[in-house]
Amino acid sequence: MAIIIDREDGITTITLNRPEVMNALDPQAYAEITGAFQEIERDPGTRVGIITGAGDRAFTAGADLKLMHTGPGGPVEWAPWRPDRWDFGATTSKPLIAAVNGYALAGGLELALVCDIRIASPNAVFGTPEVKWNLLHGYGAYQLPRIISLSYAMEMLLTGEFIDADTALRIGLISRVVPAAELMTEARRLASRIRDNGPMAVRMTKELVQHGLSASPEEHFRLMREYYDRIDATPEQAEGLSAFREKRRPDYSETTGIR
Repeated sequence: MAIIIDREDGITTITLNRPEVMNALDPQAYAEITGAFQEIERDPGTRVGIITGAGDRAFTAGADLKLMHTGPGGPVEWAPWRPDRWDFGATTSKPLIAAVNGYALAGGLELALVCDIRIASPNAVFGTPEVKWNLLHGYGAYQLPRIISLSYAMEMLLTGEFIDADTALRIGLISRVVPAAELMTEARRLASRIRDNGPMAVRMTKELVQHGLSASPEEHFRLMREYYDRIDATPEQAEGLSAFREKRRPDYSETTGIR
């Protein structure tokens, strides 16, 4: 198996498990990560996902170029585009957290960009070196300018140079730097705080943010109104408002099955 999946208390952790090659992504890894996202989406018991890499050298150094991008020579196949793999946009409506330990390069950075929150240890290194090898940082070329400024994104994409964790924090690529020994503890703490919030409100908020990045104000507020109407009718909202009035923490376990 290229990945290890652990489910506990509403949180699913995906660990890339090829530390001997810096968790490089082979075809099996791409397929298994996509499958794990599909499982997170289907599983009513999972509220949040965490992605990290085994060992302390790398989150993932990206696609294994000995196995991927083998160059010309074989038959050329074509099919209409569809988001059937995570690096083509297939994701989950549930929040994802990247806990970046070590190198997050090329496809590895793209995997971190799929996530909604990125935290990193001080030894984290980020980069888009594809241009050095006459390759494309495809999904990242779409996602990176939506997360950091266009100028920073273009500098990373066109130079292929790496940045450290402090720089990544300064430009907004990650939200915090955490000591390596505390990285997964912090990731789980964040995941737990998200898990304990209203489940539908969390998923709808993620959808509103993603939709709002490309929608007009009118389109965004139309969707927001629709979501307001839907969430007003849920038992989760009734519980949330009762907890507010009674000055206690909400308990969503009756509707989620998570205690």
